[in-house]
Amino acid sequence: MKLSNADIKRFSGVQLCNKLSIEMWDSDRSEWTEFTDFIQTALFLIDFDTEMNMEGIFSFLENSVGHYAPNIIKAFRDIGDDKDADILSEICRLAPPELIRGEFLNGDYSEYDISAFDDIHELSDEVSEKIEILESQLYLNSGFDMWQLLYDYLDKRISEL
Repeated sequence: MKLSNADIKRFSGVQLCNKLSIEMWDSDRSEWTEFTDFIQTALFLIDFDTEMNMEGIFSFLENSVGHYAPNIIKAFRDIGDDKDADILSEICRLAPPELIRGEFLNGDYSEYDISAFDDIHELSDEVSEKIEILESQLYLNSGFDMWQLLYDYLDKRISEL
């Protein structure tokens, strides 16, 4: 994905998100941290939203995207969404993605095996329920429009170029 400041200036926040959502999969997540901070913010929030819509919080914690939870939490804070940042921080405190991913990788499972989360991980029912409650409070389930915050944030950053 190649974006120069000149290219970025011609986009609105909405247009930039649309472009990134198509082109982001052409590069590895580890490369995203090389982009300017506001591009990283958009990439990590788009990625989080995609994962959550496809699989939910437990898959997020188990999949490689969970490794980037600190980047995603920072991205929420960057756009002024402290509520979702705090919720995701608490979820990650209860079930650290590194630990959850490690349990998955240390099992007899391959990357694309179909398995039940509870069969692989040793989270108590109480912790699992708390994570489900927290997940229900994220923007995806609360009706909060995180996207408008992101678009406004990108518009502002683009105008500063």
